[in-house]
Amino acid sequence: MREPMTTAGTGDPPPKSGPGTRPGSAAWWLAREQEPVRQRRRRSLTLEAILDASMALLDTRGAAALTMRNLAEALDCTQASLYRHVRNREELVTLLVDRTLGVASSVPPDGADWAEKAAWSARLFREHLLRHPGVASLLRGTERLGPNSLAGREYSLELFIGAGLSPRLAAAVASSLATFVIGSVHFNLGLDASDSEEISHRRLLYRSRDAAAFPLLVQHADVLAEVGSDDEFEVGLNALLTGFRILIERENTTRD
Repeated sequence: MREPMTTAGTGDPPPKSGPGTRPGSAAWWLAREQEPVRQRRRRSLTLEAILDASMALLDTRGAAALTMRNLAEALDCTQASLYRHVRNREELVTLLVDRTLGVASSVPPDGADWAEKAAWSARLFREHLLRHPGVASLLRGTERLGPNSLAGREYSLELFIGAGLSPRLAAAVASSLATFVIGSVHFNLGLDASDSEEISHRRLLYRSRDAAAFPLLVQHADVLAEVGSDDEFEVGLNALLTGFRILIERENTTRD
């Protein structure tokens, strides 16, 4: 059996996963913990191998190509072998996304304060998503209930509660930071603002607008054409951290 979940003091029976249970929901994760581990055959397929192949498929062919048929072909196995580990594509995506979110709880450098740690983690998470745009397109902001996701949430709570926020505010702050990182990647998927040719075309586009309707775009065309996703991310990240500092100061003032 998997690690038994903790139910002491709740009085609630563990939920059972069925056809109507949405993959990624709390009920689905709780039920999954109660499922018996299937006996592995010698040299049999593993869930880790399936997730590795899924990530490779996403990286090379994109999210649309992530089908059970294509995955079986990539692993040189039958689709029935895959269904021993996941019931359908939605469950596969849920597990893949949870593993991706695990990078957000990586240990930051020693000696950093809460803001430096938060910034380091946010940049690391963004870099990971940019390297794997296929899985980035599958992320759902509300589906953060798997073991890796919860490890990331625990890390964030420790960071922001330690900085002085209440548990409620710490949870909201952590969620807003994660949402910002994911949103910044989604907004720029498939774009390369650093491409010199694209910058040149953008500059031409801005300059060619009607100056009466778009006076600032025309006037600042050269500068605006060079603003890329890295600039946008760093400005947004610094703005969030500045806001978090204000929240922490207010919390400390209220306690005093």
